[in-house]
Amino acid sequence: MTAERPGPRRVLHVLKYYRPAFTGEGVFLERSSAVMQEIEPGIAHDLLVTHTPQPAQEMAACSTLERVIYLSSKPVGTWRRQTALAAWFLRNLHRYDTVHFRTHADWYFVSYALARLMRRRLVLSATLDDSLPVLVGQYRSSLRRLATAGFRLFDAFVSISPKLMNETKGLADPERCHLVPCGITIPETAPGTRARLRLRLGIGAEDPVLLFVGGLCARKDPLFLVEAMPRILASHPRAHLVLVGPVLEPDHLHALTGAARMAGIEERVHLAGEQADPHPWFAASDLLVFASHLEGFGTVVPEAMAHGLPVVVRRLPQVNDGFVIEGRTGFLFDDADRYVAAVDGLLRDTAARARIGAAAKQLATERFGMGNVAATYLRIYGARAPAASHLEQRKATGLGSGASIFDTRFHSPAPVARDARPLLVTMVDAEEAFDWSAPFRRDATDVTSMGMQWRAHRIFERHGVVPLYLTDYPVAAQDAGREPLQDLLRDGACEIGAQLHPWVTPPFDEPLGERNSYAGNLPVELELAKARRLTQVLGDTFGEAPRIFRTGRFGAGPRTGDILKSLGYAADSSVTPCWPPEGVMRPWLSARPYWADREKTLMEIPVSAALVGRLSQATRVAPLVLHPRMQRMHVSGAMSRLGLMERIRLSPEGMTIDEARRLTRHMLAEGHRVFVVTYHTPSLVPGNTPYVRSAEDLTRFLVWLDEFYSFFSGEVGGRFGSWRDVRFGEAARVPMAAQ
Repeated sequence: MTAERPGPRRVLHVLKYYRPAFTGEGVFLERSSAVMQEIEPGIAHDLLVTHTPQPAQEMAACSTLERVIYLSSKPVGTWRRQTALAAWFLRNLHRYDTVHFRTHADWYFVSYALARLMRRRLVLSATLDDSLPVLVGQYRSSLRRLATAGFRLFDAFVSISPKLMNETKGLADPERCHLVPCGITIPETAPGTRARLRLRLGIGAEDPVLLFVGGLCARKDPLFLVEAMPRILASHPRAHLVLVGPVLEPDHLHALTGAARMAGIEERVHLAGEQADPHPWFAASDLLVFASHLEGFGTVVPEAMAHGLPVVVRRLPQVNDGFVIEGRTGFLFDDADRYVAAVDGLLRDTAARARIGAAAKQLATERFGMGNVAATYLRIYGARAPAASHLEQRKATGLGSGASIFDTRFHSPAPVARDARPLLVTMVDAEEAFDWSAPFRRDATDVTSMGMQWRAHRIFERHGVVPLYLTDYPVAAQDAGREPLQDLLRDGACEIGAQLHPWVTPPFDEPLGERNSYAGNLPVELELAKARRLTQVLGDTFGEAPRIFRTGRFGAGPRTGDILKSLGYAADSSVTPCWPPEGVMRPWLSARPYWADREKTLMEIPVSAALVGRLSQATRVAPLVLHPRMQRMHVSGAMSRLGLMERIRLSPEGMTIDEARRLTRHMLAEGHRVFVVTYHTPSLVPGNTPYVRSAEDLTRFLVWLDEFYSFFSGEVGGRFGSWRDVRFGEAARVPMAAQ
């Protein structure tokens, strides 16, 4: 019956605990949803949190969970929670095709029954000590038969270890049982990570480092590792133990620090705390030590193995003994003597450490790669996921999921003071000339217009403007494009950034067309590959990797922010307010710079554009007024002539100087202090763009630049600067009184 259902369009994941509470299953969901979205972008993923109250401030944690819904805003009792859960399902279940309970969250089976009645696919996971017999055993003996029947509502049962799988098969139809280990995603390690982290903790370059990653609590038992440390130091006096993870039990932390103090080894035991990304710590270490007494899977162990670390872990039958192979990928221990002996042997024999680490890496990446795990989940959900042979040909992106150009959950304002002197940044799209009205072509790569940029530079020099050239692949890859920029860069007359035109940037694995001209519409791994290739070419051509990015046609996508973070970009300028690409639904964003990630490492610096007029604040009406159909009916033109609502972008292309002045005055009155003017390099040669068709058009174009710079420095009292002033420097906060 379930096989006849159509493939899922939206999946609801249900967790008891989520951020800000520490939860391994929540972290795994974030990582796996990112890869599921890469494999099948047509399926959306939402999360419902039943027990953790909604944080006072929105927690932007995962760009591939489209919505995170907290069932309550404060702690509530069991009956109230169960009632709220049933009510929520009644209101919202129609939105979903599959519901994956990643924990037994409904003690009374009401939401399970509702999902079954509405013919939704139901999935239940076992992740720690919650196999079906254990769950049934938590009910009173008189209710266990009824609970067993309730669990038969589920279409599929997922177990993350053979132990949980074998236990669940005792009560469930074996055909509905699936063994799916926690997959691992290993991001690339930045050069110098090992030295940087060791320096932070005062650890020498050659000192051996034992690493523990996990919550500090009795179940994980890092206290065992601390108590064994004096015996290890007796043979290896330069060894260090680094504990990475949040404090889950303060009493355990107190016992742990007390043991280190009593043994006089405080300087050898380092508490690194909870880390949003623990992967760099693997690179800083020599082996993983893990003493947990109870794990459903223990993801940190295969993660360490995938980083090439030997592992020494407590034996957990049918959990870790299937991949920690004695003497080949690591060692298992049952007591302190076996633990100390294993660590001592690895620290003494560097060759064995390297050999075991290599074997561990091979086993972990082959068996636990997130691609196969995510595809398995998609098939359980009812999707037609790619076969394993196809997934093996795909290179894992290793992307995080913590940034977004357009998802406002991740955004916070950039710190630009209202009394700052207005700053104007000139950004130029350095690109090939092509027919804007014709179909896209890969061979349309004429960059001879780059030799004509001196026409604008005469004006730039007069006003002290240093433009940023957002440079695409054809310009960087051809002498006619790169040589004029190299000359300008050598003279300090320009800066270089990146601009991605996907149709002329290799690799060319996508069909040509309007949709694929927007980089954000490409498969994530292809968008990443093109951005990486462009970044490498620009770095090789101009001697320094670009730090600011723009997607051509302003076509960023849901993972563009994650891609830019992975490639080391500090800023993006892919937002042009009021001008979303045709057919693309996006939130209404302003032109104010904002952070695009929670860690505040990637800043969005939008092009200056806004609605001007008496109805400029009617942003809910604006998308209707500016719709292409309304423009064809001249509604938007009439609104503009009446002074009610006009859309203006700060550019000499298609905008008059009067419109530019009007826009600037309007934005100043609204408190804007950062302005971005932009245009395309082919416009410096008549006939290349719709904006400059003749010599007269070119003259008007250059006069526009000259007059606007005079207006901005004169009437506005502004200054001309770099995108770096906005992203990095105090220069963006120079008060008017300091002039």
